[in-house]
Amino acid sequence: MNKKWILVIILGIVTMVLIIGGKKYMDKKSAEKEYQDGVELIQNYVTDYLVHNYEGIEKIEWQGVGIEWRNSKTKGPSLFGNYVNCDVRIFASKENYFTMRYSLHKGTDYDNDLKKYVLLDSMNPSNTDRAVNLGKENTADMLNEKDRQIFVKIKKSIKGSPNAKVIYNLDTYELKY
Repeated sequence: MNKKWILVIILGIVTMVLIIGGKKYMDKKSAEKEYQDGVELIQNYVTDYLVHNYEGIEKIEWQGVGIEWRNSKTKGPSLFGNYVNCDVRIFASKENYFTMRYSLHKGTDYDNDLKKYVLLDSMNPSNTDRAVNLGKENTADMLNEKDRQIFVKIKKSIKGSPNAKVIYNLDTYELKY
């Protein structure tokens, strides 16, 4: 009889641990899905804008959804939420590219009524143009004069880059510093 009670207690404890662990896992996956939905809005907006308004782009390659989980194992979720970003590489040639970074909290906002992310007014042509110029300048600063010239062909134009190869990526990864 004693062994039976011990077995029941152990099974009860194991069941509770599995339920709690499963709940935490499902909550994390739910948050990841919401982050992916928000980042997808950013990826679609930026890609569409670049393809229609910039010539000289050979490829647009998104680098996934980076998440800095700000949860404490002892105190639970952070009051400040998690940091979520996505990087995009804009290729002027096969090897030469510059990078732009977008963060979820600057480009979108979670609408509690709609239960989804919506684009903010900050996701506009003017700010996207600034991001392109800044990305080109930051990369060009690290190159010699000859290599800098490759980025001259990426410029604002009504021709756009209709033949640009686009690679979307919504895979999540943990940000490491």
